[in-house]
Amino acid sequence: MVRFFLVIAMLGCSGPSTGTVDATVDPDAVVIDAPTPDPCAPTVACPVAPGDLVQGGGLRAIDRCAFPLAFDETQRTTFDMRIDAFPATLARVTLADVAADLNRAATKVTSVPGNPPGLRNAWMWQSGDESVTYWIPQGVAGSFDGNSSGLVGGRKLVLVSWYYEIANDPGSTADKGVRIAIADVTNPAAVAYRFALLVSPTATGFDAVRVHAGGLAWIGDRLYVPVTTGGFRVFDLSRILKLTGTADTLGPDGNGVYNAYGYAYAIPELERYIVGNATCAPRFSFVSLDRGASSLISGEYDAASIRGRLHRWPLAANGELERTSTGRVVPTAAWIMGESHVQGGLAHQGTYWLSSSRPAGGAGELDRVREGAATVRLPWSDSPEDLAFDPQGATVWSVSEGLNERYLFEVALTAVQ
Repeated sequence: MVRFFLVIAMLGCSGPSTGTVDATVDPDAVVIDAPTPDPCAPTVACPVAPGDLVQGGGLRAIDRCAFPLAFDETQRTTFDMRIDAFPATLARVTLADVAADLNRAATKVTSVPGNPPGLRNAWMWQSGDESVTYWIPQGVAGSFDGNSSGLVGGRKLVLVSWYYEIANDPGSTADKGVRIAIADVTNPAAVAYRFALLVSPTATGFDAVRVHAGGLAWIGDRLYVPVTTGGFRVFDLSRILKLTGTADTLGPDGNGVYNAYGYAYAIPELERYIVGNATCAPRFSFVSLDRGASSLISGEYDAASIRGRLHRWPLAANGELERTSTGRVVPTAAWIMGESHVQGGLAHQGTYWLSSSRPAGGAGELDRVREGAATVRLPWSDSPEDLAFDPQGATVWSVSEGLNERYLFEVALTAVQ
């Protein structure tokens, strides 16, 4: 964001001062934020992988200009109005309200299959959530992302996305989309959680959000969810919908009672960022927040090659992605990862960590990478998924998806540096 200063001069009756000119900015200046000039041409060829790309050779920079995102301001306004227009019987509550109404219990454990180093804390979900085949955990973020204090209503919260696999739910006629586990980890010995459904407001109610949700990033009241082929969908954590209906349906029934497939809370969609260059369309398999660099990190799962790409997206102060003067969002950097099967990624102080399911037999590894430096491979959980960084606790968080081996855990940053 480029800043201009409009100085409002207050001239007295005696005329201009005869003193020396003060070169500093007037304290009464009005700050006007102007969009950052767009650094890229409207159309850029899709970069190809370097000919000497090898696995384990570190990140390789490519042209960032080939991967713009578009933002639809009209759609954002529509979503905002629809959330406000829901009837008063559909109460709007905060995340702190939901955190005070948790209804499931996690079990603390002392080890995680795969033996990730520096294990600080780990939990398994309630038995039914461990064994259910049609809800599968993927992304992770925490209140350590959401704000600088790391707390919401005095609680440390962790959010985990679970996507619905309708093929594993015989008899189901509706793809229920994505649910978010809201877990209170303030006391590691007594972790409780509750699920809330992601919904997209419509003119008559809401739709399910049918995406893989392979990652999460939480900034202020915004929750970013990657769309594999389409960018980001952003959800409003400040106006969560509290439902009174308990039916296994979605939206209002004939009596105007709202339902969300039996869930008591629903998190409404607020914004969308969509791919602006279909020729070189990046995939969005995971996302995380790099708070120190005010940006998001997203990347591509690729099981067939080591050419998956990693992108860094600039954040504005209000938690939106920063748009250029042309209205686009352009990544500040892009790389080819030189690794396959990447399920999650994060960045901290110039170092990148990638969780990979490349090892055979469902095992995982954590790859520590930099640009132009050899990859360092570390043990990680089996069936690994997304990553998140807790700056207050100096820990790396992750989640695994294996049936009856679904773990939420954190490890000391020092153990993987």
